[in-house]
Amino acid sequence: MAISLFDRLCLVFAWLSGLLAFFVMSVTFIGVVMRYGLRQPLMGGFEMIEIGMGLIVFTAVPLMIRRRGNISVTILAERFPPMLSRVTSLVSDLLGAALMGFIAWRVWLQGERLLTYNEVTMELRVPKGLIAQGMAVLLAVAALAFLVCAIEALRRNPSPLPDKPDSI
Repeated sequence: MAISLFDRLCLVFAWLSGLLAFFVMSVTFIGVVMRYGLRQPLMGGFEMIEIGMGLIVFTAVPLMIRRRGNISVTILAERFPPMLSRVTSLVSDLLGAALMGFIAWRVWLQGERLLTYNEVTMELRVPKGLIAQGMAVLLAVAALAFLVCAIEALRRNPSPLPDKPDSI
């Protein structure tokens, strides 16, 4: 039940990633039209695209992890006996969770520093620390996704989520 709810959360983040991609595409289009058609650049367009691109990546990662869409080298892994395959999956998922957790912690601390110094973007005045901490939260969700995969590897239920689109 909890894993199913978490998978739905990952799917919601993936949909958010798609909405962010549409937003970035729209800002790009509007910026080009305004710059060349109206001779007036879109104020803050570059910053919106910059922030949006970062958030696209971090909102898409948890579902990618849950569907085991990350890059893996299978030259030897396909020949492993089931027990060794289970152990390697468990170890790699735990390592992935630890790395994502560590990076989330460091990004969160960097966000705190940026908030302390009141760092903001140049045109839109968006606090950079809030952006960093939002990304840190998404990295923590990615770490949790690796932990869920590790639990499934331990139970020997490492079947990834189906690739077909789900409804929320």
